[in-house]
Amino acid sequence: MSALMREILLHGGPDEAFDRSVSFARQMAESFGARLHVLYTVEDPLSAGWTAEMDAARLPEMHEAMEMEARSRLARWIPLDDQERLGVHVALRTGPAGEELVRYTTEHDIDLAIVQATAGDRDTGYAHALLEEGRCAVLVLR
Repeated sequence: MSALMREILLHGGPDEAFDRSVSFARQMAESFGARLHVLYTVEDPLSAGWTAEMDAARLPEMHEAMEMEARSRLARWIPLDDQERLGVHVALRTGPAGEELVRYTTEHDIDLAIVQATAGDRDTGYAHALLEEGRCAVLVLR
């Protein structure tokens, strides 16, 4: 990890914990002059049985709709102009969240990963995966 924090990752989610974390992550990015990455993860829809309800050919369309929804949710907390100024990068990955977080932090040379977790919550496994397999600092917000 470098002495400067240039790349900060926030693990996205559909809940209030994420909403609270966005403000914190934004402040961190502004303080360090860092780019903010927001990564949303979705378990593999094929293994979850979604194809029974939807044609697999429409999965890219669904992926795009989910990314648009994620961007819209983020815009409530960081206006588009500020997202551009901060160099916010929104990404959606499909697969086990812990694995995708580690992979993303490696691919993008992330210096700090921020995840949300509550005691006994499965999200603590995300922080554990980053600590065990990642190469960046990890901040867990409750």
